[in-house]
Amino acid sequence: MGTVFDAIQFVETSLLFSSALFSIIMYVRTKDRLVLRTLMVLLPVAMLLFFSYMVSLNNRSAAGVENVSWLTPLFALIVIGLIMAAILAACFYVIQLFPIPAKNRRIALLSATGITGLLLITTAILVMYMSRADLTQSVTTALWAFYPLCSIALFAEALAVAGMYRRIKDPHHLKLARYFLIAFIPQIAYSIIDFILLRQVSFQLTHLSYAVFSVFVFVDLCTYFFSHYSREIDITPKQEDLKTKFSLSDREFEVVELLAKGMSNQVISETLHISINTVKSHVKRIYSKLGIGNRLQLINLLGNGHNSNK
Repeated sequence: MGTVFDAIQFVETSLLFSSALFSIIMYVRTKDRLVLRTLMVLLPVAMLLFFSYMVSLNNRSAAGVENVSWLTPLFALIVIGLIMAAILAACFYVIQLFPIPAKNRRIALLSATGITGLLLITTAILVMYMSRADLTQSVTTALWAFYPLCSIALFAEALAVAGMYRRIKDPHHLKLARYFLIAFIPQIAYSIIDFILLRQVSFQLTHLSYAVFSVFVFVDLCTYFFSHYSREIDITPKQEDLKTKFSLSDREFEVVELLAKGMSNQVISETLHISINTVKSHVKRIYSKLGIGNRLQLINLLGNGHNSNK
């Protein structure tokens, strides 16, 4: 059974860590808000799985390996912080899908934070009671108890999503809500199993809820990325607005128009009958005026994507 748990942990950690790294690269290149939202979900979960896996390996290290027990309290603090970050990130992500006014959405965010904080305090009291003031036991119990118990907040969130599911009209939001339900409705069962049956095992079923949801949102992000950034954009109807808003000259707008259609600098040079160095100069000035750094950010801006700069 230990080998099965190890294999699952390794696959989860590798998959989520790779997804988080790819999302970081995507955000650096695009500055897209949707990428940032996805990264906020992926990163704490990936780091949490990584640290949990490292703790699991350390607990089964061979005799004679340097003792790192002094790191255990530090590991516990890091893991607890990542647990809270993962829970709140998932809560905030799904609350954005709620078909409610913005004011009520802010109240929901504060409520989710309050519930999570209450669960944290309750779990801390439980940990102190179970460990009987033994520091080593406190750390061990904390690593085992915080994740499944505090994650009950996401089961409560899933119930809220289920209650308003039929009121969600946006097809994309509806799909993301369905992903959240699939991932976190089973969380109450995972928490019970982790708390009662897997107390002496570093592997926790609770990881599965976060891993499944993270994979779902990453796949959704990839679908959006390839559909949004691999298309040609016709900006002719926006000509006057763009020229006025960004102080573009007629020639600069022509270059922007060809960039939006996916043309390379060489093709733009041949199309406009200007040197490639002149094209590069135009592109540099255009990027400066639009406040962007590359073509992906240009496509995101012109295509009315989730750009965070404007």
